[in-house]
Amino acid sequence: MNEWPLLLFTFLMQTSIGLSVMLALFAKKLSANLTGKTHSQFLLWYVFVACAFAGIGLLSSITHLGVPLNAPNSLLNIFSSWLSREVVFTATYFAFLGLTFLWLWFKKELSYLLLGLAVIAGLCDVYAMASIYRYTSMLTWMNDNTYLMFYGTMLTAGAAGYYLLISLLSRFNGGRSTVQIPTRGLWILWAVIGVSLIIRLVYQPTYESYLVHTSYNNESITFPVDSIRAYQGIWSLRITSWIVGMLAVIVLGIGIFRQMRTTSSEVLTSNGQGYLLLGCGCAMVAEFMLRYCFYAIHI
Repeated sequence: MNEWPLLLFTFLMQTSIGLSVMLALFAKKLSANLTGKTHSQFLLWYVFVACAFAGIGLLSSITHLGVPLNAPNSLLNIFSSWLSREVVFTATYFAFLGLTFLWLWFKKELSYLLLGLAVIAGLCDVYAMASIYRYTSMLTWMNDNTYLMFYGTMLTAGAAGYYLLISLLSRFNGGRSTVQIPTRGLWILWAVIGVSLIIRLVYQPTYESYLVHTSYNNESITFPVDSIRAYQGIWSLRITSWIVGMLAVIVLGIGIFRQMRTTSSEVLTSNGQGYLLLGCGCAMVAEFMLRYCFYAIHI
């Protein structure tokens, strides 16, 4: 496949935006578990990782250009081109997220205003990303399924990445967990991941019907591939991706139920954490596989 730069850009950027969305939703809960210098350092590392994902994604997108120095030219058609709008929203998101990081670094507190502006720019960025593909001549992309897949990745990767990142940062903080996610918070993460995956899975028969109808009524083939035939040729990979995604939802549910059975406290203990880590890991793998399927028509 020759679209690895775009795959990495869209996947990492949407993961970064998802992490920002989750931080905006759970920042006050994190603040209740952390105080003083520990609180600012924890959030600083969290925002740094989100910035790193966005930065790596941006570098990947630049390598996709034939002449990277011509990248500023993509800003010239903002009123008529979704690509230009994507560049503007991506830069705006990255700028506000970077300012959020700098504010944390110097002020030792999270700026909800800057984070909120970053989230708004990020949500618009995902829409612009999806619109680039939605309004092309590639038949497999010319459907609302593209919007569902892009926003779905943002939510699933954001929620799963949130738990994985919180767990990782906690372990590096003195070798012990300092941030404990309440059971209610875990159910919210599970719901975000589950609903995101299930809605997209339920929509797939409608999408397949669109592909069948289009293949019978549209004789055009986007050079150099027949995109619908290429898409149908990777059915086994697509099914595997959905199986991994549903497995992630099941494993996450098992992990939360094991926790509920072993403690009457509202706070997560170490029991069941392995299931939660495995479930979130599977969710990330499933999203990456689905994004690979999205671009695999260029094989």
